[in-house]
Amino acid sequence: MKYSAFTRTTVATVGLLTAITMGVGGFSVLHSQGAEVNKVDQSLEYVIESAYENPLQPVGAALYAIEQSSLDISLIFLTHEGEETIVHESSLRYRGAPDFPTIDLATTRPVRIPGQSPYRFRAVLVEGGDYILVARSTDDIDANFRSNFQSLAAFTFALDSIAALLLFFYFRRANRRYESASLERMQEFLGDASHELRTPLTVIKGYVEMLSKNQLTQEADKKRAFDRVGTEIQRMESLVQDLLLLAELGESGARDIEEIDLSEILTAHGTDFITLNPTRKVTLSISQSIVIEASRDYMARFIQNALTNIVRHTDSDVAVNISLTSRGKNAELIIEDAGGGLPESAYREDIRSLNRFDESRSR
Repeated sequence: MKYSAFTRTTVATVGLLTAITMGVGGFSVLHSQGAEVNKVDQSLEYVIESAYENPLQPVGAALYAIEQSSLDISLIFLTHEGEETIVHESSLRYRGAPDFPTIDLATTRPVRIPGQSPYRFRAVLVEGGDYILVARSTDDIDANFRSNFQSLAAFTFALDSIAALLLFFYFRRANRRYESASLERMQEFLGDASHELRTPLTVIKGYVEMLSKNQLTQEADKKRAFDRVGTEIQRMESLVQDLLLLAELGESGARDIEEIDLSEILTAHGTDFITLNPTRKVTLSISQSIVIEASRDYMARFIQNALTNIVRHTDSDVAVNISLTSRGKNAELIIEDAGGGLPESAYREDIRSLNRFDESRSR
């Protein structure tokens, strides 16, 4: 399945923003919850210490500590037989003591009891095997946690939406610039192509007129005329193919971009070139598994066009070198021949499509 650059960038950006926001925000929410739980445990510990400090009247000491500090804590006296007496009520909807193993655990540290009315409690074992339970509701803490988490999720969603919207406008603007540049290139190409087509049409028209009027009586002249007509027809065919390719590029844009194994494509074309050109010395130096993002069809056409131009414009025994190497994050593709090459003027930076490097083509 192929995905556009916009989709890939949006997914990556939203994923990164979500991970960062939820990571930092989640840590903050958990830290805030932990701080509130720690306050609850400290208040429970304060009451428990008061009971321990007054072993003769632990219940009275615990109750005094609760009332003096105005703590929202429930105080329960639990006999070893399981009978409960609520000494001090709080906002906690107390539904009865937990089992004795849990109570024994609460004598060493705070214990959380989940449920519809969650709470944390501590216990003190007093003389006779009875217990003093001190409990405090955590409803507010849980409600704050849910509220903070929902706010974090809403903020993350809003941030992701803004990022996606900004990326949408960015890519739309970039696509408009790309389409404008493509249209400009198309117009330049059409202007150059129309100029280039005039020459072969003029040549063909001239020779056809001469042949139709029997102005060429010598067989050698007729053969030369037919050869020139054939050559100009090939030129026109090449121009038409270029126009069709440019039209395809304009229609498809970047939709055909995918990860392709350039090494595999180049090896296949290089092997075919060696087979079809047995008189040439062809050197293949292709690193394996070089993957790039490109259009498979257009890259194959590019390679084939380069090799076709070598066959068309060089002698049959001219050596050819085809190499592909990796340069960091880039791939370096070289297709070169040992022919005469283009004139120095062909390597200017302002060269556009269809520049006439060989002026003899216009004759």
